[in-house]
Amino acid sequence: MSEARYQTALADLAVHIGVDAAALAARQELVIDGAAIALAYGDDGLGGAMQGACRVGAQPLPAEPPAGLLPLLLQANTLGPATRGATLGLQRSGHLVLASRQPLDLPSERLAQAWRDLAEVAAGWAAAIDQGLGDPAGPR
Repeated sequence: MSEARYQTALADLAVHIGVDAAALAARQELVIDGAAIALAYGDDGLGGAMQGACRVGAQPLPAEPPAGLLPLLLQANTLGPATRGATLGLQRSGHLVLASRQPLDLPSERLAQAWRDLAEVAAGWAAAIDQGLGDPAGPR
């Protein structure tokens, strides 16, 4: 039943943002300002959720990231404003990912805003990392 609610929420989101509902259902991906956000159904035990995740930056982090970067990323996960409630994660590939889970009963306007926020936050973190965030020498 919840997966059906997910499909309905996805279709409503498509109508709200002006994209083809069938194409969005097939791809389950939004591209917002260059950020590809993968969408998926998540069983949260509360009626289901729409999960979204995108990479932060195009390249993986260096094998030896700046000494202060990883503690900053962990700290950001405990502070709502730094990620707007999303969660930063590091994949085995070295790519940094930002993910969020939204209840299926949110109106399509709020879902659209959540995914815009995710893209914006990912871009902000990518820019900060590119400028030397966490580097002992400071930003470049």
